[in-house]
Amino acid sequence: GVCYLAAVDPLAWLGLRKQQAQPQLRAIHAAVTQLLPQDEPVVHRYVVAVAVLLTRVAHADGVFLQCELDHLHRLFRHVDGMPRERIGELCQTLNEAVPALNDDTVSMLYRELRSLCDAGERAQVMRLLAAQAVSDGDIATSEHACLQDIAAHLASADEELAEIEASALRGDEPPLPPDSLIPSRPKGQVG
Repeated sequence: GVCYLAAVDPLAWLGLRKQQAQPQLRAIHAAVTQLLPQDEPVVHRYVVAVAVLLTRVAHADGVFLQCELDHLHRLFRHVDGMPRERIGELCQTLNEAVPALNDDTVSMLYRELRSLCDAGERAQVMRLLAAQAVSDGDIATSEHACLQDIAAHLASADEELAEIEASALRGDEPPLPPDSLIPSRPKGQVG
């Protein structure tokens, strides 16, 4: 018999039908897809999930400072194929859309990261998030709480988070993308 593969909406893959997806998540996904048109949908989903979490950490203390925005720009400049001149557009979309995402959408993004990343890759994501938290000079109590929440959803141990935060506070360099922003391959996929 003949097997036909239907095109899958990337947000449907995440468990959302088009009419259920939050417009904010659709805007973020559209921005990432426009910036990385040659990449696979799995890469788009990964970049969206990590970018949303980076922005949540930046917003956790209630103030999105220029140094935090600059840090996001530096991270995105390391994503292979992302045009530098358009990174500001993505950051603006994230800044506007992420605070309006509901808990169900964020929970779905956690599930996505757990399905795409092994424990080592999730630890790399946590290092990126801790570096984002420290980009304004310190980890605020609210940023620490945000990191704890994310770590719990990504199945990271409290001890691991404590070491990751201590490393970020020491100024140790986190792994830079693409190694940490793009997983080597989805779990279960043979390389």
